[in-house]
Amino acid sequence: MGAAEVSGTLVVDTLNDHLSLGAEDAEGYFASSDRYDLSLLLPAGKSATSQGVHRVWEWGIRCELPYRVLWDETGNAFTDDVLANVDNPEQDIVIAEDIGKAMVEHLAEAENPLLLLLSTDGQFDDDTAEAVAAALRAGLPCHDLSRALLEIGWQHLPGHEPPQEPALEVEADGQTALAVVSDAPDVTLSATEAAAVNRSLADAEVFLAELTNGLVDRAETLRQSLVQGRSLLAPSKPQEDAVPADERSRKTRLEIFNADKGEWEPAGRGRPPAGVQKRRVPA
Repeated sequence: MGAAEVSGTLVVDTLNDHLSLGAEDAEGYFASSDRYDLSLLLPAGKSATSQGVHRVWEWGIRCELPYRVLWDETGNAFTDDVLANVDNPEQDIVIAEDIGKAMVEHLAEAENPLLLLLSTDGQFDDDTAEAVAAALRAGLPCHDLSRALLEIGWQHLPGHEPPQEPALEVEADGQTALAVVSDAPDVTLSATEAAAVNRSLADAEVFLAELTNGLVDRAETLRQSLVQGRSLLAPSKPQEDAVPADERSRKTRLEIFNADKGEWEPAGRGRPPAGVQKRRVPA
């Protein structure tokens, strides 16, 4: 969508690369994508079928992509080409009074949709900007083909306000909660219903507390088990039977197990830390 002009080279190079189209044959057609199953939904009308939209249509023809058209029953010099080349006019031409709204509705129902836009020096015409805002509200990805598929967000629509984010509210006990912004009517609860809601919330808090404490206790037990396992796998002292009695050293030294490194190391001077694993080896 968009009233901007764009070069055919930019359209072909950008879309072929992004959508993994194959090589061009002798007749100027491109091999199908080895990654995507592609189809087009094109706007058609006096103000909708811009030179840029016609360039995208030309690219789609060279890729032999199936396409449908949203038409407001008006036309210009580019519209006839788009309308005349659909496979089945009865099915592939959809009459739409508001093309931008219809485009967003159709894309919202599609699998892996992408709204391609055409801007002029980063500016969108009013109809396209409205469609982009509706698409962003619907969670549809929007990319500006004029700027090599730059992803479009609310910062690119200076005349449109993004949806209001839920604000944080501080309750009387100091806890924070999301303030729900909604157009739905207020709900009044009876005393019994309010008590039931409070009970549910209290039960949820107790459950989360028990779950958290249980995980902490189990994590510590698991850590100790891992430390013990690593110490058993660490190199141990040589078996005394493997050394002749007259060659054994009578001196020994104290070693402690370093759980972080997973290995034994000299204890050094002073008393070893409490709870650490210790052993004596020949000095």
